[in-house]
Amino acid sequence: MNLNFKKAGFALTLLAITSLTAWSQCKELKWPENKQKAEECVAIFGDAVKQQNFRGATSSIQWMLTNAPNWNTKLYVDAATAYDGLATKEADAVKKKVLVDSLMLIYDMRIQNCGDEVNVLNRKAASSAKYNINNKEKSAELLTMFDRVYEISGNNVNDNNLEAYMSVIFANFITQKPLPPAQKTLTEDLILGRYDKLIGVIEAKIKKAESENKVGDVEKYKKIKINVDDKLSKMVTINCAFVKKNYEPRFKQNPTDIGMAKKIFQYMLNDKCTDDPLWLEATEVVHKA
Repeated sequence: MNLNFKKAGFALTLLAITSLTAWSQCKELKWPENKQKAEECVAIFGDAVKQQNFRGATSSIQWMLTNAPNWNTKLYVDAATAYDGLATKEADAVKKKVLVDSLMLIYDMRIQNCGDEVNVLNRKAASSAKYNINNKEKSAELLTMFDRVYEISGNNVNDNNLEAYMSVIFANFITQKPLPPAQKTLTEDLILGRYDKLIGVIEAKIKKAESENKVGDVEKYKKIKINVDDKLSKMVTINCAFVKKNYEPRFKQNPTDIGMAKKIFQYMLNDKCTDDPLWLEATEVVHKA
């Protein structure tokens, strides 16, 4: 089957705008008036997705999105799988963009028709970052999306959106770097505000993993935290005042954190405030390690 990329993207755009179905969780099967056609479409796209024949699934998926948008969550799971698969393999930049835009609209339609915003928006953000992290035209939109994820998810942000959030912040920082100060919307304070929120989520996950004795997860989150701190150091000036405000409270909570001790040791040494008791405490931890 030959997929007309422009028509596919346009069709999905219209569907996202015009869908008037009632809000539901799409857990039960809700068939349209033409149930026979719908059953045929479900069978076709289901088999096609299983066989990774993603192009062969699109026509039936689009029919269902048009005529039975709240049929079942499976429609959106398979639709996302199909369009993600097509976008991943597409080499033509224009066609790839249409597929990615269609994929984003599929996530939007799932939220509109089936709810579950926290789960779905986490998935959408991760998918959008996958394709748009290096697209300067999408930087601001991507940051807004991640901000929303962190606003509604509490500490239940998907793990793949932890370091990705800092990468999105960094991408916006790079995009705005050449601009005059008056034109920049990503100030150091706003960077630090997002950083604090992200670190809070990571530390909550570490605490939960420790309570459940999940050593592998603890190490994973600690590594993510190191990478997040490394990216932060490329965006803001980390001097003694910064260390005292942002790192000292975390170090006091966990004075055996060798990674944090090393950061405090190095940053305070660089800024020549080695007479501070905090530096001496961190130095002792580093030397004992």
